[in-house]
Amino acid sequence: MNDDTMVAISAYAGDLDQVEMILPSYLHHGCPVMLLTPTDAPIERVSHAGVRCRSIGLKGWIGPQTLVRHRLFLETMLRESHQGWFLFNDSDSVCLTPRIPAYLYTRKDVMWSNVVLDTNPGASNLPKVALQPPYFFSRFVLERMIEGCKNPAPSYHCPTPHGPLPVPTECIDHFILQICAAMGIPCPNFTNGASFRTESEGDLAVMSDLVRRHGRVLIHSVKKPEAYYSLVAAHADCRRTYG
Repeated sequence: MNDDTMVAISAYAGDLDQVEMILPSYLHHGCPVMLLTPTDAPIERVSHAGVRCRSIGLKGWIGPQTLVRHRLFLETMLRESHQGWFLFNDSDSVCLTPRIPAYLYTRKDVMWSNVVLDTNPGASNLPKVALQPPYFFSRFVLERMIEGCKNPAPSYHCPTPHGPLPVPTECIDHFILQICAAMGIPCPNFTNGASFRTESEGDLAVMSDLVRRHGRVLIHSVKKPEAYYSLVAAHADCRRTYG
């Protein structure tokens, strides 16, 4: 199951409880697991001794330092692994099924993610989308993304914040689009993923329905225990009903 695959998680010190909560779902793939955190907000160990913890780069949700950190994380994954495939989570994303969906292994030339619309009204040379976790890609794509970090494709002409949302070009989920575009890497949407907030009761009910009735398993964003355990239960219901 999930042969030749590594699971990686991007997090920071403030995510420790969240990482520990979702850890069973990072481990249930039966793959090596690496936890990547910044040097100024590291997680040096977790409750499972088999998880390798590495710290590099600087903390932050947005900003130039976060884009540098993402490149350093990718380089660390390449340097400290031999696997041919990678499931790369943020600390609030998860693949609910132990067996990673087989269709993700059919193409070595693409970078899979949860593709969502970018609502920034500015003009852009690239599609107005953001690539949100989890991410799944081959070692070939990992090498190409690292190369793309040297010269990301231009996107927004005059990037500005949009309401409460940050400047797109300072966000990792847009930066990934830019480096993939620079290298000609296709970025398809998961066929069984979903990405939106689950903090409210209504949003969690919608996500739970997608998991229970529609078989969605590549999920973002899961921050609270009630969301995580509800979605794990919803996935179990789906398996009992549909096999």
